[in-house]
Amino acid sequence: MYAADYIDITINIINTVICLLILFFAASSEYIKLKRSRIFVRIIIVNIIGLLVIITENIFNIKAILENTILMKALIILIPLFGPVILIFYIELIITILKEKTSISKGAKIAAYIAAALCIIDIIITVILLPFTMFNMTDLSHYMVLRELSNWLLFSRFLSFGCMLIGVGLLISYSKFLSTRELLTLLSYAVLPIVAILFELFLWRLTLINFSITLAVLIYYGSIQSELSQQIKQKELELTKSKVSIMLSQIQPHFLYNALSAIAQLCDEDPEKAKKATVDFSAYLRSNMESLNDKGLIDVEKEINHVKGYLDLEKAMYRDALNVVFNIQAAGFMLPPLSIQPIAENAVKHGIGQKEGGGTITISISEAENEFLVTVSDDGAGYNAENLKDDSQTHIGIENVRQRLKDQCGGTLEISGESGVGTTVVIRVPK
Repeated sequence: MYAADYIDITINIINTVICLLILFFAASSEYIKLKRSRIFVRIIIVNIIGLLVIITENIFNIKAILENTILMKALIILIPLFGPVILIFYIELIITILKEKTSISKGAKIAAYIAAALCIIDIIITVILLPFTMFNMTDLSHYMVLRELSNWLLFSRFLSFGCMLIGVGLLISYSKFLSTRELLTLLSYAVLPIVAILFELFLWRLTLINFSITLAVLIYYGSIQSELSQQIKQKELELTKSKVSIMLSQIQPHFLYNALSAIAQLCDEDPEKAKKATVDFSAYLRSNMESLNDKGLIDVEKEINHVKGYLDLEKAMYRDALNVVFNIQAAGFMLPPLSIQPIAENAVKHGIGQKEGGGTITISISEAENEFLVTVSDDGAGYNAENLKDDSQTHIGIENVRQRLKDQCGGTLEISGESGVGTTVVIRVPK
């Protein structure tokens, strides 16, 4: 075995380990739902198989066991097949990403088909030509294999060059639709293998093509992680803005004025109730401010306590016109902060507050087989979709809660009702 074979084995084992790690993390990432990510995973898998075949061929390239020529010849035939397959996936990846950004011209589609056709031709020629050449050879040394296959090798590399140049051309043509990171990352899939092929043909006998593909895979995965990190930061920013929006929508001047006026009136009528209302008001404000620091989910019990504090304040203002019933049959699950309280506020404002004589708000928490249900219902004025849309602040508040439930815990929010009968809102939180 040549010293270069030892180097090849070491490099390719490292490449295989890197690709296996990237495959594991990429397959378990939320990005696997995207078509581009599934193509990326296929590229990794093909590269790993190719690396394992190359490692096996290097190991068996020992003079002491060269009598096992059938295995050696089979391995040498297999090795060139993986490159064209990866290139087909590479072109598919480019087209998929470009389609996400803009519409693709007919010429670009034809160019992609030509690139794929070049790879298929390469595969067919390899399958037909190599077996006849290899199985007539008795000397399987690296030098003799390269000499016998030199013409085919140049032709195969020429087809690969053509495919990669088409890919580069597509990227350059549509570069204005790609970010700098996306453009450089996708170009690395073509540029790095081209450099590796030049090294193999003219400067060195080491097989660097798979190393270049592994490096391109690593660069692409790094780009995915960078994009994911940016999206997480953006979601956190949007989440903070949404919570600020809800908090500000709740602590409105008229609510503060009415709450303080009710407390002032209770001071004359019932000092004990006034004291309790003051404590509730303080707890309500504190809970709203604390919600800004809750970056994740909170226990439903904490949210319910906040709702109780809020509704106690409303009862102090509405007196006997507002009744509140809690039916808590389940607990121990998490949901985004300020999820139930805005719904209860809508029930007071648009339900009970709009009905002569007032009414009752019922908040229930129950458990089903695969989910927890939070139900907020009232027997007030009833649900009117058009009126809800006209009240942009309320409409935005409901959509805000719905979006945060979806993003943070996979939950849903459903609203239904009938004019003059009441409204029911159901929050579903999967287990």
